Amino acid sequence: MSAEAAPRRAIWAMLILQVGIGAALIGMDLARPAPPSPADLFAPASVPQMRPYRPDLRPAPGTDGPQMRPMPARLEFGGEGARVTLTGQIAAGDAARFSALLEQRGERPEVVGLDSSGGVVSEALLIGRQIRALGAATEVEAGAVCLSACPYLLAGGVERRVAEGGLVGVHQHYFGENSLLPAFLAVEDVQRGQAEVMRYLDEMGVDPRLMMHGMETPAREIYMLDAARLAELRLSTDGA
Repeated sequence: MSAEAAPRRAIWAMLILQVGIGAALIGMDLARPAPPSPADLFAPASVPQMRPYRPDLRPAPGTDGPQMRPMPARLEFGGEGARVTLTGQIAAGDAARFSALLEQRGERPEVVGLDSSGGVVSEALLIGRQIRALGAATEVEAGAVCLSACPYLLAGGVERRVAEGGLVGVHQHYFGENSLLPAFLAVEDVQRGQAEVMRYLDEMGVDPRLMMHGMETPAREIYMLDAARLAELRLSTDGA
């Protein structure tokens, strides 16, 4: 074998390995079960706090059954006066849009109402820090949800309120943007993302143990936090 052939073979071997890893990850994605139906969201679970996760749907107000309504694909802003509302999934660019909204409003909101199934973690952390800089309170009203990355918005409030009938839940996150990265780089992305979230929670005065429930819950399920656990983790300041 020539001196030049060995490096070429090594490069080809690495490329084949990369393609193999990518194909395996794609195969795992294709093998995932179909998203749960709306009725599944309220089906009895083996663990009371666990429910299937559908980011595109949310319960209709005042219902405890499978009647559902769509969840917007990106945050929609509403409210007036001292209150602003954030409704929908958290998409790329939403933090910049929220900042622009605050500049246009002129009046500083005192309360930020949340009804979101989560989304992009990095955007949620940016918005959460904007909320804290405002000195505003956050709240999840009865019939609203705050799932996945949304609890990081909730954490941004100087006061954090969750009404009876409001749903707050956590699960595992995807931190890497490219599912075809080599496995060791994907692990680095996850660890870096988890460290960033834990640092953020500590800055906001929320117990970083919140991450434990998320890390133990598969991404296609959601772990619902009851009032006692919300208070224990300081995600809710009601009665504190």
